Amino acid sequence: MVNKISYDSKQRDSPLQQLTSDAVIEVNIEIPFAFRAIPVQAIESTGSQVLDQILRIMLPRFMAQLVKDYQAWASGDASRQPLGTGQI
Repeated sequence: MVNKISYDSKQRDSPLQQLTSDAVIEVNIEIPFAFRAIPVQAIESTGSQVLDQILRIMLPRFMAQLVKDYQAWASGDASRQPLGTGQI
C-alpha cells in the first residue's frame, strides 16, 4: 500500500484549505499446493477488492483525524501528548 497526502499550496489565501490523498493498494500472494485449483489472479483480485473497500472506509476517517490534529497543533493546543518516545 502507498498513500500520498498532499496540500495545495496555491490556495494559501483561500479560506478553504484542502488535503488530498492518493492511495494504492495491491495484493500479491503465493498459493499453497492445496489451493492451486483456484487461479492466482482470482484470489489476488478478490483480496484487492476487499482491501480497497476497507481503505475507502478508513482513509476518510484518517484524513479527518489528521485535520483535527493539525488544527489543534496550529492553535497551540499542547494537551495531546505523544504516545511514545519516538525511539525504536
